[in-house]
Amino acid sequence: MTSGKKEFIIADLIRKELLVGELSIEENAFLQKWLSVPENQEYYQKVIDLETLKSKERFYNSINTDLAFERIREKLDFIDQAEISLFNYRKIWRFAAVLIFLVGISSVFFYLNKKDTEIKKQEVVVKSIEPKYNHPTLVLADGTVVSLEPKKEKIVSKNGVISNVNHVLVYDAKALNGAASVGENTLIVPVGGIYAVNLSDGTKVWLNSKSTLKYPVEFNGKMRNVTLEGEAYFEVSKNPHSPFTVKTKSGNVTVLGTHFNVSAYSEDQNFETTLAEGKVKVTEENQSVLLKPGQQARSKNAGLKVVEVDPSVYTAWKDGKFYFENENLKNILIKMARWYNFNVKFEQKSLEQIKFTGIVLKDEPIDHFLDIISKTSNVKYKITKVNQTYEVTVSK
Repeated sequence: MTSGKKEFIIADLIRKELLVGELSIEENAFLQKWLSVPENQEYYQKVIDLETLKSKERFYNSINTDLAFERIREKLDFIDQAEISLFNYRKIWRFAAVLIFLVGISSVFFYLNKKDTEIKKQEVVVKSIEPKYNHPTLVLADGTVVSLEPKKEKIVSKNGVISNVNHVLVYDAKALNGAASVGENTLIVPVGGIYAVNLSDGTKVWLNSKSTLKYPVEFNGKMRNVTLEGEAYFEVSKNPHSPFTVKTKSGNVTVLGTHFNVSAYSEDQNFETTLAEGKVKVTEENQSVLLKPGQQARSKNAGLKVVEVDPSVYTAWKDGKFYFENENLKNILIKMARWYNFNVKFEQKSLEQIKFTGIVLKDEPIDHFLDIISKTSNVKYKITKVNQTYEVTVSK
């Protein structure tokens, strides 16, 4: 699929989500895959917060969409050819001009921004935000997108059979005709989700909310490599002849067989590897360190630093808990936002550094935690909903 056509599909999906309020399983899986890229998430937040639904319709009615699309089509050299059948391209063409900044046409984006200042946002104060579990997405090696719903207990592809039971994927890569499987699959866990996958070598991986793991259908050769964006906990199957390496944008972690946690969210600008059992080698650019159980390698603009920690603090998320130990409120709310899906605002910057220690269950509404913070730290909070976006504001 060409880049231009993909952006038009995304534009139409966002329009449908805003104006209709519901996507099909296939459409939602396609959109979630696109949202797994941080830059796309930023674009998306701008779209859903730009205007009320009525103002979007007024803008659409005020432009000549046929003429706009013809101009865009000439620039993209659009050609009609067979593509995925999930979407109606005629509908996409009609609404493409409304969200055309998604393909880099900035003039419409600035127009929408201007309109936003003229239209009063529909802000509503709400009591809390309930946790909402969002189904992860599996992208198979052949490009097929699968929404991981509980009823889909078995996934059959040309590269093997995958069972999907109790939020765990288990691979039987040679189940079809006994042939070796090739290619890489990608597991995408959106905001408000946790999922586990048993890889072909027996390694088990828990993937945290707003994270992506890319891995071979079947490991071959002398190396076992996976690529992570976000956070994951690994229990690596031992194989002294085939090291297991987790690659991230910030650095790599290499082991033979051990239990460890890796956090590499792009918005954190922080790379952390916490060792629970065994031994790992953490590498960032030209620097490497070896960790022992109970140690953590941290990197934030100043090279790798090794500190002593309690591993259970950094792995509690996979058991459905938030565990914070003397952590500042800014970092805490950033982590919780990945689960409850909200934006954070501090009225006074000094409030960001308030320290907190405690355990919170992930299946509880967020006001349970915020009430504790409010009573113990003498701060106030307000939860608002503007259009489709939640915001938590902290003040004195």
